[in-house]
Amino acid sequence: MQRSILTIPFLTCLLTLLFAATTSGQQRYIDSLKERLQQSGVTDYEKTVLRCKLSRAYFETDLPYALTLAGDSGQASGPDAKAWIYATRIQLLVQQKNKPAAYAALDSAMLYESKATDPIAKGMVWYRNGWLDLVDNEEDMAVSKFLKALDYFRMAKADGYAALTYHYLASIYSYGSDEKRQADYAEKCYTAALNNGEPDVLNTAYYTMGQHFYDQYKLHNQQRLLLDSALYYYNKSIQISDRESGRVLVRSNTAAVALNIANIYFQHFPPTYKDSVYGYLDKAEAIATSTGLTEILINCYGMRSEYVLQSGHPEEAEQILLAAIHQTEISPVKMPRSQSRIYRMLARVAEQRNDTKGALAYLKSYVTSNEEAVNQERIANTQRIDARYRSAQQEQKIQLLEQEAAFTQRRNILYIGLGVAIVAALAFLLISYNYRLKASMRKQALVDKEKEEVVLKVKLKEAETNQLLAEQTLMRERQERLEKELLAEQLQKQEKSQLIEMLSDKNTSGNDQLKKLIKQQQRLDEEYEGHKTDFVEVHSTFFERLRQRSGDSLTRLDMKYCSYILMGLSTKEISTRLGIEPKSIRMARYRIKQKLGLGKDDNLDNLIMSLG
Repeated sequence: MQRSILTIPFLTCLLTLLFAATTSGQQRYIDSLKERLQQSGVTDYEKTVLRCKLSRAYFETDLPYALTLAGDSGQASGPDAKAWIYATRIQLLVQQKNKPAAYAALDSAMLYESKATDPIAKGMVWYRNGWLDLVDNEEDMAVSKFLKALDYFRMAKADGYAALTYHYLASIYSYGSDEKRQADYAEKCYTAALNNGEPDVLNTAYYTMGQHFYDQYKLHNQQRLLLDSALYYYNKSIQISDRESGRVLVRSNTAAVALNIANIYFQHFPPTYKDSVYGYLDKAEAIATSTGLTEILINCYGMRSEYVLQSGHPEEAEQILLAAIHQTEISPVKMPRSQSRIYRMLARVAEQRNDTKGALAYLKSYVTSNEEAVNQERIANTQRIDARYRSAQQEQKIQLLEQEAAFTQRRNILYIGLGVAIVAALAFLLISYNYRLKASMRKQALVDKEKEEVVLKVKLKEAETNQLLAEQTLMRERQERLEKELLAEQLQKQEKSQLIEMLSDKNTSGNDQLKKLIKQQQRLDEEYEGHKTDFVEVHSTFFERLRQRSGDSLTRLDMKYCSYILMGLSTKEISTRLGIEPKSIRMARYRIKQKLGLGKDDNLDNLIMSLG
């Protein structure tokens, strides 16, 4: 007991010193905003935005003044300024636990958002709209609104606001609900914060990355590197909060980070890290005390009580938990749910002290607090539903008023000139009829065009089929002509053979040279017969390729020369076969090379072989 009493003055002194240092730094930021407000050349719209930023700087330390700064919507001119004012008030009113007023501010913000032109003003409205859904645990509704806010922030290249939006999107998919999406949004938050460079935005990004890695570690607790990464980013958040204390406005993030680090050391490190746990708890308590974050403060007390309880001092643990109960009782906001958790812990401590009577009393308080919490949540849900219902009613009322104003205007116009109205109505009907007629004609033209396309496709298909048939017919005709030519050559060969036989019979005892020529001719005929058979079987498409290559410029004799070359006959053999001089064959080869587009150094035989 004495240990707790001695700790209180020191802790109070520490909280006072930390709060004083932070307040001094924060005052410099506030002074810079106020100085800009006094500068000449600042437009009314810019002044409105500056007042909204000032209210954000005060919302954790002086909520009434923050509401005053964001409450002067009468002086804000234009829908952009009013959209900023009402979007800012949504957060402040929720902080004040005034949900109905927050929903009323949302209605006004959405009304001016539809008329606003500044993408940042429009994005802020959708950002706070999604944030309000997130407060009400309407996460599916919040996602679509956050994404719409991001569209506007990216359009304006507002990386700071985009980073904050990514932070909330990552939080929606935290605690293992969607590991991939949480990682994606956390990384985008970090990238946008680095591009922005403001300490407050960077602090939020470090917190987001740390939470992302800690959630991953809970799912994959064998990967210690994930826990190290969480601590790395959490510590960067603490460092920037200490280094830029006056420019980090949302200090509740820093308090949550300090509490998370203390919890990591408490759960995942040996008891020797107790000093580290207490050091981060002191930091979290300092921020929570200066900003009125009772929930974080009682979580710190709860962790301290666990340490004391593990050390075998249930009486001291009980005193710490009773101090936590005291904090909930003096809080301006009722906290029955937190009280029920603390009473349950007190009952457990009493059981360890074998204090059955005390444990029963704490359990009764637990039941009472739990019932009160259920009733509070029921009332909150009722208020939320009522606020949404009244918001919808307000929207319908605005629509009805707009319709009534339009109807009144039309009625006045009718009274002023009924004839003009009739003419206008007839003109409208005529235009409408003309528009429908044109639309019908365009539709019919489209149908006709589609029909024409179908017909053209059919004709094109028919043309392709006819072309294929024609090519097949042409190939058959050429094949038949080739066969006829080969048959004619065969007949010619037979006649020549008969003539040679006759000459041979008549000169059996005569000229030896004639016999030699006859034998050579017979040998050539036999070789030609073999070449001819191979040529017909293997090179049936040779003439078609040769014709295409020459552009149909080769004569029938040229084609014959080419076929002999393809058969592998030499110039001398071709000249002997045709009964002409080799010089004539060489001249014919030169002429064929020109028709085939070959150069002086190109090889005709290689080309003929490649076409075969």
